[in-house]
Amino acid sequence: MSEDEKLLKEAKKLPWEDRLAHKNWKVRNDANIDLAAVCDAITDPKDPRLREFGEDLFVSRDRSSPFFRKAVADSNAPVQEKALDALIAFLKAADADAGRYAKEVCDAIVAKCLTGRPKTVEKAQMAFMLWVELEAVEAFLDAMEKAIKNKVAKAVVPAIDVMFQALSEFGSKIIPPKRILKMLPELFDHQDQNVRASSKGLTLELCCWIGKDPVKSILFEKM
Repeated sequence: MSEDEKLLKEAKKLPWEDRLAHKNWKVRNDANIDLAAVCDAITDPKDPRLREFGEDLFVSRDRSSPFFRKAVADSNAPVQEKALDALIAFLKAADADAGRYAKEVCDAIVAKCLTGRPKTVEKAQMAFMLWVELEAVEAFLDAMEKAIKNKVAKAVVPAIDVMFQALSEFGSKIIPPKRILKMLPELFDHQDQNVRASSKGLTLELCCWIGKDPVKSILFEKM
């Protein structure tokens, strides 16, 4: 058995939070893989393990960042991606009660995942959609308002795209159009053409749900 294999074997005996915060990236990576597998196997949203994971991994008890918030912000790109896998698996297994954990994790995803590798960005968007499904719409839109202010344009486009997805899939009764309307002037003012192009698609989707007049009035007011 190699040294790495020994290390991973010993680490499996540790509590989840110790594994997920381990100084060795291979241990953190392995922990996220195992956590995702456990959550994937859970079929009952009232399974006590989900509450345990919620309390242990989303809630800060010593004034440091909660573990899931730190995990999705991991400086090691492969570990970060596996952390998103674990988060997605948890959210798929959980019920709306998990929505109360959304805010800090959504903010961390906005801060650290939207400029990542394409797969990382895709998984970040999937996590946002699951938060919306779990009724954490306000936390999602609060995070989007922060995302569109990112100085890196390539982080803004995925935020616009996931708002489009959310509005398209869940509709205006779930996604408050006013919140998105307020963002449009800033998006159309953006210097990057890709941001402006994505904003047009989002605007057209808004028009499908609420008509053209409210959108026109917001944009004309800005002009």
